[in-house]
Amino acid sequence: MCLSMRRRPTDATPTRATTLRRRLTINPELGTNSIRALKRAIALATFVTPTAVHFQNGKAVYLSAAIQRHLRKVYDSLRRGDPTLSRNAFANFLEVAQGEKAPLLTEENYRFEQFLEVWWFQFGLKAERPAALEQKDLSKPISNYFISSSHNTYLSGNQLSGRSTAEAYRRVLKRGCRCVEIDVWDGLSQTSTPDRPREQSTKSGSRFEHTRHLSGGSLHTAAAHIKEAVEEKIEKTRHRLGVEKIHSHSPRCSKSELCPPAYGREFGAALDPASLTNQFDTERSSLRSRPSLPPDEPIVMHGYTLTAPVGFREVCKAIREVAFETTSLPIIVSLEVHADQEQQEAMVQIMKEEWAGLLIDKPHDACPNGRMPKLEELLNKILVKVKRASPYFDNTGTMSTLSPNTTIDDDASGSEDDRPLANGVKKPKVPICEALSALAIYTHSEHFTNFESPAAKIPSHIFSINESKLLELITSKHYDLFSHNRHFFMRAYPKSSRFDSSNLDPSHLWRKGVQMAAMNWQSWDKGMMLNEAMFSGEHGWVLKPPGFRSEDASTAPERIPHQTLNLVITVLAGQHIPLPGGANSNNSRLLRPKVECELHVEKAERWFGGLIEREYDYKQETDVGKTDHPDFSNPPNAKHVLEFLGVQKVIEQLSFVRFKVEDEASRLMSRDIGWACIRLDRLATGYRFIRLLDINGNETQGELLVRVDKNVQ
Repeated sequence: MCLSMRRRPTDATPTRATTLRRRLTINPELGTNSIRALKRAIALATFVTPTAVHFQNGKAVYLSAAIQRHLRKVYDSLRRGDPTLSRNAFANFLEVAQGEKAPLLTEENYRFEQFLEVWWFQFGLKAERPAALEQKDLSKPISNYFISSSHNTYLSGNQLSGRSTAEAYRRVLKRGCRCVEIDVWDGLSQTSTPDRPREQSTKSGSRFEHTRHLSGGSLHTAAAHIKEAVEEKIEKTRHRLGVEKIHSHSPRCSKSELCPPAYGREFGAALDPASLTNQFDTERSSLRSRPSLPPDEPIVMHGYTLTAPVGFREVCKAIREVAFETTSLPIIVSLEVHADQEQQEAMVQIMKEEWAGLLIDKPHDACPNGRMPKLEELLNKILVKVKRASPYFDNTGTMSTLSPNTTIDDDASGSEDDRPLANGVKKPKVPICEALSALAIYTHSEHFTNFESPAAKIPSHIFSINESKLLELITSKHYDLFSHNRHFFMRAYPKSSRFDSSNLDPSHLWRKGVQMAAMNWQSWDKGMMLNEAMFSGEHGWVLKPPGFRSEDASTAPERIPHQTLNLVITVLAGQHIPLPGGANSNNSRLLRPKVECELHVEKAERWFGGLIEREYDYKQETDVGKTDHPDFSNPPNAKHVLEFLGVQKVIEQLSFVRFKVEDEASRLMSRDIGWACIRLDRLATGYRFIRLLDINGNETQGELLVRVDKNVQ
């Protein structure tokens, strides 16, 4: 028997593509093998993709066969043998199982399509309840809120060779970040060059001497210029040869950003400045002519690395363009200043020009001395976080507000200050000029020594502390740390060894009252997933839960109300699960997805004789499903019910449920292909759809159908 599909003959000259035909021959002599081949062919031809369910309102939703079966099973169980579903049974389901309040139903009976239409469009099936923005409390002091924060915002890649861009600020601000960081360095003057920086431009000596003796403050800038020049040459050569640029699919690179180019040399190898003199000469004119790096204006970059710079003014313009595009809630700009006083004056002028009408440059009229402003008093405003001018005594014995001498920086308030140079010497500390210091109205940086220091009592101070130091304080000064953060700001930033732009766990710090956990938005790892869940739909500001605010100062930390959680998540099915590595749909049948569910909470433990909070992870996973439209309940004995029972000391607003989908098709290793993370207080109960993001944090069509049973008491 021969089954064939042939193209109808035409007069047109056939091409290779149109003359192809598919023939399946069954040889009786082959017997069982041929029958199996036929079954495989039929299975491939009839592979079920999501089909439309049409509603009376003219709309339709596309659901996989497995999801439709589960939803129809819910409908059949509710109608209990009756031809249709009664209004009372439907209302009871919505209230008890789905957690809806007083559902209004107009029909006496509902067919399956009507049931699904009302459920879908009137009540919704999203697993994450929307943030109630119209009920958002803006009446508390700004230190009573958690703030979505970014570390080294300007970078689009890793911490050593990533490119600095203004677009990075637009991207994070549009996504809800409200505290961004700018590292500011001296730009080139009209007479200076990479080999003759600002402080050397007027000195005598040959160009070779200046190149050979590059200062610590200019070497990193020169290296960045060289790297950028090499990248330009590679790009020009690529265009000339017609070679297509290959983009990385690494989870460290966002689809919306170009991945950083490879190193021009091995990191740590010796850099001979003299050998680079000709390179400086060749690229000098092009560097000067770039609009992003105007002469006599500061630049933004990651110092002492190979990161390429961007102009400070360009960054300020980018911030203004999108600052209040999606919300009126304020922005905090954290300045890490390495520029000299002349360039600091230029910074002040640029900020006042670019942020005119937005910049907070004087105290709020309704805010008396000694009180932090309320969030509602700072709408559509930009606050500057910077160190204050340092007082010193001059030769006459009079105290001045600005030291002209460079000192050693032992401050923990800058993201690079804790990282020494190659010879072990700490970086020089640049004194802050009066004009710049005056902009730190409600957010000024202070060096942390202890919680009893006078600086720790000033309302506007911010302690910025490295994550390693902060973990030490959690162990040794748990109560002092928590009490401080009820009233005053604290900012945590990643330790300097995170060269790959990986992230700390922000949930551990939020539970200690830390308002700003600065994240590397270049990487969508576990830390960023938790950050996404905390601030989803909140426009970057989340009010702390009761017990964590300044008004709760009389409540001892151990008396803050905690609850016991019983959580059961039944993973039923999925559709459009993201394919690994951008694979095409032809490989979807080979996908073997598995769902891992992790509960992020804390529990009490004894640590060095004292009671502190330690994170405790609960993690469970389903059995492996098949294809990108899996049914996790098939076969019936497959593990798809994930239970987290009797979990104590839970604060819903600071606990999270994280879903990660992995591809188990490879026998060697699994691959992450999608994820979702939801704050526990916003996790809806009942039958719900969880929308999946890909490994770069981008939205996909992927969804999981789950049933959530949650009891908190």
